[in-house]
Amino acid sequence: MPQTSSTTMPPTSSKNLKLTPSFDAYFTHASSRTRTSTNVFSQRVVPLSPEEHNAALARASVHACTLQVPFDSSSFKRWARELDEGFNILFYGLGSKRGILNDFAKHVSKLGHVVVVNAFHPSVAMRDMLVSIARVPGVQSTSTSTLTLERVAEHFGNSDSPHLFLIIHSLDRSPKLARAISSLALSPHIHIAASIDRLNAPLLFSASQLAARKGSFFSSDRPTKNVGYSWLWHDLTTLAPYTTELTFADRTSISGASSSRARVDITNPISGPLTETAAMHVLAAVTAKAKKLFSLLAAKQLENADSSDVSEVNSAHNPHDQQHFGLTYDALFTLARDAFIATNDTALRALLGEFRDHGLVVSAAQPGTSGSEVLWIPLRKERLSKLVENLDGNAA
Repeated sequence: MPQTSSTTMPPTSSKNLKLTPSFDAYFTHASSRTRTSTNVFSQRVVPLSPEEHNAALARASVHACTLQVPFDSSSFKRWARELDEGFNILFYGLGSKRGILNDFAKHVSKLGHVVVVNAFHPSVAMRDMLVSIARVPGVQSTSTSTLTLERVAEHFGNSDSPHLFLIIHSLDRSPKLARAISSLALSPHIHIAASIDRLNAPLLFSASQLAARKGSFFSSDRPTKNVGYSWLWHDLTTLAPYTTELTFADRTSISGASSSRARVDITNPISGPLTETAAMHVLAAVTAKAKKLFSLLAAKQLENADSSDVSEVNSAHNPHDQQHFGLTYDALFTLARDAFIATNDTALRALLGEFRDHGLVVSAAQPGTSGSEVLWIPLRKERLSKLVENLDGNAA
């Protein structure tokens, strides 16, 4: 038989092998640092101004198509039956539920008194709900007495009291109101039908409050001990636009948009950022020297932004981020004196005071120095460039 050649591997010494236990290998791998990209989407997109936001909505409304889920009003009888059985109803789902709940309020108006609460209104309070409930005959004993939640729960806890239906739109918009009705929801003759719009709305209710049920344990003598909701959850997806609910929405909640606040205070997070429109209104009312000072500071800020790293410029969203593009007070005074804008400290501070009062220029102490002040304009590079172009065009 033919012989085949075979290769024999040389014996390996056990001294050359290095075995790593599995748990050591895991921690060795886990301890290595992971590299994360700095190209965050939120840092690459410029926030919309109020004008840009309104223009985008106008363009979108032209091509928008209204998609609504058909609704059968025969569900009203089932909901009324569930309320009569001692449950309260909480409606969730995408789309406005206001129209359907208002129709349901008309349906149950034959069974008792109805109070509709628009919780999406920013100024709504528990007092407004109590004022509406006080109009129910027999609830308020005297016209001078102040109605309280305890008095309402005590009144409707009696077996001979009428039925009260509370229809609450967008309950999750008013957490204080949501806490207030927890002392009314377990009253036998108070029935609540409410809607929620946000995904985190169930976090308003504790587990014990969600598990509470109406029953014979309700005591009108101690109404404050009866706290809970007794919710039945119903999906009421309509896909209808939130036209009425968003009427009172704060447009300044959009990042970078604020038309109602002119002043920017970097120590106050509630204060909204500066807009181009507000800046143009202020610049139109100041003196020629003040405009020259503003243009000088803006030019130096844009120059510093051009010489900085691109990632730094893109990540500068709020007034805090623009600080490292600013100019020290001493440097600004030297430039203003050389340009014959302000020849002394008093004149420069008088010109800056007008801008500071309206939020066009903000300042902060320079880190690592004693008393040195940094001044800058709280606008992104793109909008500051556009503002300077408009200012130069008007001057020409």
